[in-house]
Amino acid sequence: MLEYTKVDGIMIGRGAIGNPFIFKEIVEYLKTGKEPEKVTSEELLKTMIKHINLEIEEKGEYTGIREMRKHLAYYTKGLKNGSRIRNAVNIIDNKEELINTLTEYFEMNTNK
Repeated sequence: MLEYTKVDGIMIGRGAIGNPFIFKEIVEYLKTGKEPEKVTSEELLKTMIKHINLEIEEKGEYTGIREMRKHLAYYTKGLKNGSRIRNAVNIIDNKEELINTLTEYFEMNTNK
C-alpha cells in the first residue's frame, strides 16, 4: 500500500498501545518484506518491567503502580490466562509484588 499510494509516512496510533514492538516490526518488514518474528515472552516481560520502573521513577510508586494497571491490561491482552493476570495486577499496590506476580505468570504460562 505504501508503494501504491506513494505516501511519505504512516500513522500507528492505538496499535502501539500494549505493543511498543510495533515500530521495530514495521521497520523490519519494510526492510525485508517478511513478517517479523513474534516477540518472546521473555522480551515482553522485560519490557513490562522496564515500563513499570520508568513509570515509578516518573510518578512515584503509589501513582505509578496504579497507572501501570491500564498498560498491563494492554500488554496482556490475548495472552493465555490474560484475564487472570489482569485481575491479579489490579489489586497489587507495590512494585516488588507486581514484578513477582508478572514473573510467576510468565514462568507458568511460557512453553519451554
